[in-house]
This record gives sequence, structure tokens and C-alpha cells, in this order.
Amino acid sequence: MSEKIRDPKNRWRNETVAFRVSREEAQDIEDRVKLCGYRTKREYLADAAINQKIIAKGNPMMIVQFRRDIQRIEARLMELNGIEEMEEELLAPIRTMLEIMEAFAENEKQKK
Repeated sequence: MSEKIRDPKNRWRNETVAFRVSREEAQDIEDRVKLCGYRTKREYLADAAINQKIIAKGNPMMIVQFRRDIQRIEARLMELNGIEEMEEELLAPIRTMLEIMEAFAENEKQKK
């Protein structure tokens, strides 16, 4: 049996919380986890559920994920013939990136 490990607040992490999502929702969650700079999906979902507010944690992987998503979005936009062809799923990562950038800007204002 593996050794039991406590979290930073000396609590056991022995409860499981699970729920079903569609493939699209799962991908949206995965994208948000990466875009917000969380190391694990568990950290992201716990923050979202408990605090009802996600705090982006800037790190190099976050920048890499931003770049990948922007390149993917750009390629998809170049394929479109008109606005009517654009899918709602294309807007989700754009919204997330904007929310993160606005939060960083607000944080900088508060520091000053």
C-alpha cells in the first residue's frame, strides 16, 4: 500500500468527488486548467468549487498554452468563410484568456 500523504494544511485527501461532463466540456476544463497555470485539474476544480473564483497563476507553461491556443484559433479563423461558420467552442478559450488578462491588469492596478 502506498504511503499516505497530507496536504499543506495537514489534512488527508481521501474523499473522491466525481461528475460526468461531455467531451467538449472536458476539453474546456482542461484548457482552463492550463490557461490559468494550475498544475493539476484537482487544484483548479477545488478552487472553482470552494472559492467560486479562479486565480490565474502565471508561469511559463501558461504562456506556452496561450500561444498554442492563439495559433489554433488563428488557424481556425483563417479557414472560415464567414462569421456564421464560427462555432461557440472557438469563443470559450478566447473568453478565458480575456478574463485572465483582465484579472492580471486589475491586480496590477491594485498593487499601485
